[in-house]
Amino acid sequence: MVSQTVLPPDSELLKIQTAFTQHLRNPDSIPVPQGLDARRMGIYSDLIFNNISSLISEFFPVIFSLTDSEDWRSLIREFFINYQCETPYFPKLADEFLQFLMGREGTNHEPDYLVSLAHYEWLELCLFTSESELPVNPLDKAELKHQRLHLSDLAIPITYEYPVQQISNSWQYEAKQASLLLFRDQHDSVRFFELQPLAFELLTTMQQESGILLPDWLHQKARASGPGTNIDNFIKAGIDLVEQFNREKLIYTSDTSN
Repeated sequence: MVSQTVLPPDSELLKIQTAFTQHLRNPDSIPVPQGLDARRMGIYSDLIFNNISSLISEFFPVIFSLTDSEDWRSLIREFFINYQCETPYFPKLADEFLQFLMGREGTNHEPDYLVSLAHYEWLELCLFTSESELPVNPLDKAELKHQRLHLSDLAIPITYEYPVQQISNSWQYEAKQASLLLFRDQHDSVRFFELQPLAFELLTTMQQESGILLPDWLHQKARASGPGTNIDNFIKAGIDLVEQFNREKLIYTSDTSN
């Protein structure tokens, strides 16, 4: 392991580094450090800012498309000034920007769905870049009925306060909860299913370490639905629903590799 050199608080080099980075973060308010060329510092500052802005716009393309150019620059500058990143890796910048958005007060003119939309876009990126793999083949129907089932790491059931999957320039504002299954398919495209409450509960239960025995789980839910429920039809409909996810190779058993 390589040891990291920590400069003493009164080090002249540390003072220069601090002044340098403070100016890069906030060039409009923090002067160019003494002895450095202002023109070159301006070029360097703009280069760093524009590179970071470009990366974040690629990670969050919907938010970027919905934000006025001046408001976008202000948001990125606020990120520069106020947020202390914990990682030097550019691919992790999306994580840091999401944490920044989640921890700030925001402004009155920003949409109240901003953080939900940012999380949705971040989750799409996480699924796209994940090193997990789907099973080679779907399960057969016997396995669906008799094996303990689990949900792939490449499938995430989640509920948002807004229909984030619909938000675009043409979207008509609607504060309506949306339960989704985000997943990466066998062609490495990130897609989603809209979920009804029972399907959402089923899939979140599959995420648990123990998984589920599907017929038993469906039978229990059918009985809890009331005396008018046709249990056989309920179980068949549930198995058909899981088969839809199974065709996407999103289901595996305790005896198979995820």
